[in-house]
Amino acid sequence: MWRASITALPAGTTADRNTIIEYLRTTGKRFFSLKKDKIRLKDCLLMWDNARAHTATDTREFLTRREVEPVKQSPYSPDLNLCDRFLFRKLKHLLREDEFGGHEEATLAL
Repeated sequence: MWRASITALPAGTTADRNTIIEYLRTTGKRFFSLKKDKIRLKDCLLMWDNARAHTATDTREFLTRREVEPVKQSPYSPDLNLCDRFLFRKLKHLLREDEFGGHEEATLAL
């Protein structure tokens, strides 16, 4: 079974290493609440690029402690990125006709 986690950051928030680590902590809790069986972070597939937040020492150490090995992709290769190929295209199609009055409305639409 596939699950995707899409999280919109609050307006003005920067995706730094602390934000990424907190996201990983809360995503695991969210997955746990959706299913009876325990889903461990190390059982998830993380498709990451070379963004600073992804390659920061704190982030790498956090993942190493949890036995997580992210799938690394070459610099900007949308043909290899499942989100670019499938997820974002589908979201774009679903939201194409919608107009949003702000960040919160757009977040709620997702």
